[in-house]
Amino acid sequence: MAQEGAFMSRENYTVGWVCALPKEMVAATAMLDEVHPPLSQPLHDSNNYRLGRIGHHNVVIACLPLGVIGNNASATVATRLTSTFPGIRVGLMVGIGGGVPTAVRLGDVVVSAPGDSHGGVVQWDFGKTEQSHGFRRVGSLDSPPTILKTTLAALRVKHEMEGPQIPEFLDTMERKWPRLAPKYTRRETLEDTLFPSEYQHVDTKPDQLGDDQLQSCSCCDYSKAIRRIPRDMRVHYGLIASGNQVIKDGKFRDEVNSQLGGKVLCFEMESAGLMNDFRCIVIRGICDYADSHKNKAWQEYAAAVAAATAKEFLLLVPGQELAIMPPMVKVLDHVEQIQMDMTSMKDVLQDLDDGDLLQRISDLDTAADHERARSKHVPTTGEWLLQDDSYISWAHGNERLLWLYGIPGSGKTMLSSTVINDLQKAYQHDQGTRVAFFYFDVTDSRKRTAEGCMRSILRQITAPRPPEAVRALYVRSRRIYTQPTMASILCVLKETLKPLKRCFMVIDGLDECDDIGTFLETLVSINSVATVNLLVTSHLWPSIQRAMSTGRAIRIEIEMSRIEKDVHTYTHQRLYGKEEFSRRWPEKLKKQIHRSLVLKAAGLFRLAECQLREIERCYSYHDLEAALHTLPTSLSNIYDQMLDQISLTRREQAQCLLMWLAFPMRPLFLEEASELLALRFHGSLPRLDPRRRVLEPQDILSICPGVITVAHKDSGKPQDSSGQFVVRLAHASVKDYLISCGSSPDESKKWYSLDENLAHHSIAMTCLHYLSQLNAPNAITSKLQGDYPLAQYAAQFWPSHARLTSVKPGSRLQLLMEDVFVFHANVFTNWVRIHDFDEPWRTRTKPLGVLFTPFLSSPLYIASLVGLDTVVSCILSNEPETLTAEGVYGNALHAAAAKGHSRVVKLLLNSGVPVDTAGLYGTALQTAAYEGQVAVCHVLLNNNADIHARSDEFGNPLEAAIYGGHVEVVQVLLDRGADITKPGRHYVDSLHTACTLGNLDIVELLLDQRQINPLSQSYNLALQTSSDRGFAQIYALLQAFGPNPGARDELYGTALHAAVADGYTQIVKLMLEQKQGDINAVKEEHGTPLCIASTTGNEEIVQLLLNSGANPRIQCPAGTPLHIASSLGHLSIARMLLETSKTSMINSIGGHFGTPLQAACYRGHTEIAKLLLHSGADPNLPAGRYTSALHAAACGICLSAHAQTETVQLLLDYRTDVNIVSEEFGTPVQAALSCGNLRVVRLIERYGG
Repeated sequence: MAQEGAFMSRENYTVGWVCALPKEMVAATAMLDEVHPPLSQPLHDSNNYRLGRIGHHNVVIACLPLGVIGNNASATVATRLTSTFPGIRVGLMVGIGGGVPTAVRLGDVVVSAPGDSHGGVVQWDFGKTEQSHGFRRVGSLDSPPTILKTTLAALRVKHEMEGPQIPEFLDTMERKWPRLAPKYTRRETLEDTLFPSEYQHVDTKPDQLGDDQLQSCSCCDYSKAIRRIPRDMRVHYGLIASGNQVIKDGKFRDEVNSQLGGKVLCFEMESAGLMNDFRCIVIRGICDYADSHKNKAWQEYAAAVAAATAKEFLLLVPGQELAIMPPMVKVLDHVEQIQMDMTSMKDVLQDLDDGDLLQRISDLDTAADHERARSKHVPTTGEWLLQDDSYISWAHGNERLLWLYGIPGSGKTMLSSTVINDLQKAYQHDQGTRVAFFYFDVTDSRKRTAEGCMRSILRQITAPRPPEAVRALYVRSRRIYTQPTMASILCVLKETLKPLKRCFMVIDGLDECDDIGTFLETLVSINSVATVNLLVTSHLWPSIQRAMSTGRAIRIEIEMSRIEKDVHTYTHQRLYGKEEFSRRWPEKLKKQIHRSLVLKAAGLFRLAECQLREIERCYSYHDLEAALHTLPTSLSNIYDQMLDQISLTRREQAQCLLMWLAFPMRPLFLEEASELLALRFHGSLPRLDPRRRVLEPQDILSICPGVITVAHKDSGKPQDSSGQFVVRLAHASVKDYLISCGSSPDESKKWYSLDENLAHHSIAMTCLHYLSQLNAPNAITSKLQGDYPLAQYAAQFWPSHARLTSVKPGSRLQLLMEDVFVFHANVFTNWVRIHDFDEPWRTRTKPLGVLFTPFLSSPLYIASLVGLDTVVSCILSNEPETLTAEGVYGNALHAAAAKGHSRVVKLLLNSGVPVDTAGLYGTALQTAAYEGQVAVCHVLLNNNADIHARSDEFGNPLEAAIYGGHVEVVQVLLDRGADITKPGRHYVDSLHTACTLGNLDIVELLLDQRQINPLSQSYNLALQTSSDRGFAQIYALLQAFGPNPGARDELYGTALHAAVADGYTQIVKLMLEQKQGDINAVKEEHGTPLCIASTTGNEEIVQLLLNSGANPRIQCPAGTPLHIASSLGHLSIARMLLETSKTSMINSIGGHFGTPLQAACYRGHTEIAKLLLHSGADPNLPAGRYTSALHAAACGICLSAHAQTETVQLLLDYRTDVNIVSEEFGTPVQAALSCGNLRVVRLIERYGG
């Protein structure tokens, strides 16, 4: 409720009203029922405010600075408004705009209203120009909150039934502010002239005309003006297009409108800067037609009618419901953020187009992995799997989880590629089904994690055009300079999967995943909200076997008996497919070779592949006989043979190469691997010798023949094609073999045995020595890539290798790291310029030699960021210092906390750094909580971090963890005493936050705390939110906890009303199945849930309600559901209602129109009118404002003149009384004349009217 102005504080104002022009602010101020005195403002807020009351609401009116227009400026004003007045709940953007003819005329009002594909406002210049395709809009803007959408519907009903109060408010304005009357309230002297789009304005000469004539069309040819019948002003509801430039061209206006589906009613310049965070209704008075004939004559009147409409709108907003809403978020807290999300986001997206965005989701090339797997495939192999009953049940039936397992080398990857191709072919035309896949790869650290897999899956499912949820996620991460968290990725993935009928995921090599447990938990979480058919291949590991048993997987074992035929086909094709082999050996001998290969391959594709390589090296009968006699019968034997062939002079290079290829952070490019051959090891210290560089990088294959391979980075392209190539181990079994050699008693194998700890230690040393060559101030140039091919990898990944090995004090590696961080400033500077650890994506988009950051962070910050605890300890011991504000995360403590480096965090705290030092997200605990760093949270809490600390980003650490979606962190905080009832930064409390974000696991965790009162207002808000947002499982969980689903809420009516209004079919179905609440409960202006469903046009929900016993005869202000469906043109719903009521409602009287037939006729819905007449509707039944159906049709507002005449003709064919008299309109002919419908007049007259 509004208070007396003399006792107001800034917290008491709940409505923000933004204007762009002073004349709009004048009109807005004149609409106030009561003007309040000004209040003090913070020094940073230079906005101009007018304060007052309209009805029960205290209103703040703010105006853009004089001469400043556009989305950026409106965003800035809204930022300051919501900061200074923290009680603001909802917003209005009110002013003038350009109309789109012919539906809209000068002096009309357009109100933004959400549609099927937009939230009421779109930014028309928010897109990109594409060659041959023109400009493509790549963004849309958010819908207003539910309370405004509800009020919007009420306003439309009120206008239909009673007409607008605009004339009344203009009369009041004229009495209270007589000086404003000539320009703001009187339109009699204004001329509404519309010229064709192609006719350009003819300028006047300044020396010939007065100032007021300069902007007129006095020199334009009025014979070209479009003639229209005069009418009263109207209020329109629909799409408003906002942009950062004025449209002054009729043809361009029509072109933009066409690109937006022909739905635009109005163009303007400020609203898009507000809609995503200052979520509001936009109301525009039409002052011109957005063409070259712009003039200012209509501006004041247009501003006044827009302000009057806004006042009428506010008078319908329930005061109590507004008071309990959470305050509006502060436009993401900073001006640069709102500009990023709204206007500057356009600049981001000019760089970050769909392809770039997909690349940011995941830069892993799964298509190349698939092509590589398919390149080894031979036709007809793998057919046994596609014909297996278990596979068919999974691919085309109801089974959800299929586990395909076998020993190393049994062809699992080839079978995965066969399944992927089969699914892609089977579902290529099914728009509701997606096929995604991922090949885990032990030789690539990026392809060994659950997160890497989920990012790749998200990329594949959302390609080629990522939806807005994905785009918003990455734009926000761009603002805070971080990659989205795994939890955020998972949340968006779930939302993306929800609408799909089902999604197939083929995951190859699960045993090569570093975090199998996390991956399996992720899949369980996804399956809880979406229909996912998952196929997994792996070795027969006990942990995977247990997980598959728990998940009730169907199993297929790759047995020798199943694949012998495939190996036979594979070897036959490889042998006979090569012309050289067929020509060299006689047929009898070829058959003998084939039999020997199949027998000794023992059902292993990898072994057969290696054996074939041995046969292909034979050039004489002697060689062939020896090879057949000595063909290895196991992978170990064949790898022994391959490695023993390496000469003593090559073994140092081979050992180095194998080590790097077995434990890389990413696959090495051919040039990088070749550079390794130029390294010489003196003792254990590597030194670069440029003379040792191979002249042809492809010659690297000769170093380790058979155990390494070179492939095109993009796919299975031939090696002589252009592009980058990567070097990798020939098979995952090679790495397993090399590691196993370390425990072999055979001393001859020791030289090529690998130890993971020693390998990472050696690689880190090599990288640091390589980078130490770049010790000159100007070492980083555009030629760096060519001169030092290994520099990029060394700079980016040496810290990762160092963290994976044990670094002892005083060791050579420790001394090298200290040299870089403490003693060799040039090497340190050049290193962090090669790879930007704060913003790593910049490294991928800029060439080497570009300085990424204007101010380099300190060694302490970088060491903390990359997690080198021994280096941090050294820096702190040499120079004890307080933290400085630097880097993306704000300081070293926050950098370490964000990345999960708990030992670094301990060191910093022990050195005296305050535990609650502020950074990017607030306190370090908030940073760790948002990033999901459990171990760091424990360290910080053990050091007395404030568990309820507030910040500008998050209300408390618990809210940060919920926002990040980290269940384990939430549990830690709860165990440490976090209060779940504490208010958040964005929402009422923790439960409300979790329900709003749709995190089922966290909601369940919070409810388990038993600190929540199910009768509290915040709990009911959480219940309503879960219903309003369509989170069916959360709603069911809350419902089971305690509240009454039929409890009244003035904003939503009941939870059923809310679910029906937003079209959440699953929640509606759940409520009806459990018989929760009163299915016929009446919400004042909207009536029953059936009335609401009839309004929204959701046929499925209407049918659910009718099947569950909803009463179709209960009326709301608009009448029965049949009245509503008839008025809005929902033919199928009208048919359902008639079938249910057995035509008993056909002539029911109610609502504004009287009968359903009158409602249909007024709107020109001919098919519905025909249905009603066939069902027995009486066209002459006197009722409602228009008296008869013919009167309603004659006065109606139809989609087209054709629809109106067609409806009238239908009524006349049914022998409707053409002379029936209405008290207000007279005869039907008189009614048509009063509305200017001359064609209807002539039509009725032909029938005797």
